Amino acid sequence: MKFYRWIIILLMLGIAMIAVACGTDDDGKLRPALKIGQLNSFTGDLSDFGGAHRNASNLAVDHINQAGGIMGRSVVVVARDTQTNDVVGVDAARALVNIENVAAIVGALASGVTIPVAQAVTVPNGVLQISASSTSSAITGLEDDDFLFRTTVSDAAQGQVLGQLAMELGFKTASALYINNAYGQGLAEHFRTAFEAAGGTLLEAVAHEGSQPTYASELSKATDGHPDVLVAMSYPESAEVYLREALEGGYIDKFIFVDGTKSPDLNDAIGWERLEGTYGTAPGTAVGDAQKIFNETYKNSYAQLPPLPFMAETYDAVVLIALAAEKAGSTTDSAAIRDALRDVANAPGEIVGPGVEGIARALELVRAGEDINYEGAGGSQDFDENGDVVASIEIWKIENGEIVTQRYATP
Repeated sequence: MKFYRWIIILLMLGIAMIAVACGTDDDGKLRPALKIGQLNSFTGDLSDFGGAHRNASNLAVDHINQAGGIMGRSVVVVARDTQTNDVVGVDAARALVNIENVAAIVGALASGVTIPVAQAVTVPNGVLQISASSTSSAITGLEDDDFLFRTTVSDAAQGQVLGQLAMELGFKTASALYINNAYGQGLAEHFRTAFEAAGGTLLEAVAHEGSQPTYASELSKATDGHPDVLVAMSYPESAEVYLREALEGGYIDKFIFVDGTKSPDLNDAIGWERLEGTYGTAPGTAVGDAQKIFNETYKNSYAQLPPLPFMAETYDAVVLIALAAEKAGSTTDSAAIRDALRDVANAPGEIVGPGVEGIARALELVRAGEDINYEGAGGSQDFDENGDVVASIEIWKIENGEIVTQRYATP
């Protein structure tokens, strides 16, 4: 009898835990938590970024839940590894949608994963998807039935600033090595247009595949005409290989980096002193009150704030999904959450921001039927008809063993 009594007690505890997680209606019926999927890169070419983006999404969840949750329910994030691979990413997205039954997805990190996920999984299934770091300009015109958004700016902007920067640094000729996917292809073309319009000459734009043991052939082609600089439009794992080969093989020693190669781990592997003075670009916004809140709370939670791109944008994506769910009055109806997204992100409305107090105020206003305008840690986050946002581009530099912001530019 004692055995059965313990079974009953454990079952009751389990039901109680479910009730706490899900919340209940006035009539006592359980409502589910808001479950958000995250397509992350814990392995593969973007693995340098995966841990920080997991932390950023978890920080958003902590702030939302401390602010009272959504419709009195908790918010949870379920993360899956894409391995920075489109096939794996599509399978991971299917698992999030069909097995985990998520209401929305944040990710993927890579445009080359985000686009096939949208085409094969989220759009056909009517699931909201927000990428915080997929910058390919191809996303703007994608037929997505308004289910694909992003909290970062298109590479059309970064490419223009990148071309201008190369000329400002005195480089008259350049070549580019770019990852052979939508991100690399688009950024290379936008850079070509801007650099040549400013009077420069792009000698070669050479595509490469990810995770190769050597890039000697691609390096030889890219540097054959002796360009003044090599623009590294890749992800850290690949760039580490060819940058080391470039330096040790005497191919070239002048580089410009981009968001995909903005990585302290990459610099550690190559040697900071060998890359001293190298400039780079990345989508980014000048630090204001909203970003200060994110930076301070991130450091308090995780001890340090790595100089990696798109962390604040990941935080914003999670918060916006949650606020839209509150506005929609549903933790499960993805189309309804999608329909409420611009209502909480765009003007008009009282400006609200990140952090526990900011989110609590936003939820208070939404529940009172008032309009809100979320100004995020990563920027204003006003979505246009394509689900895009407008933001500035950070110009950064490797200086005294650190990645240091120099200024912000707009195209």
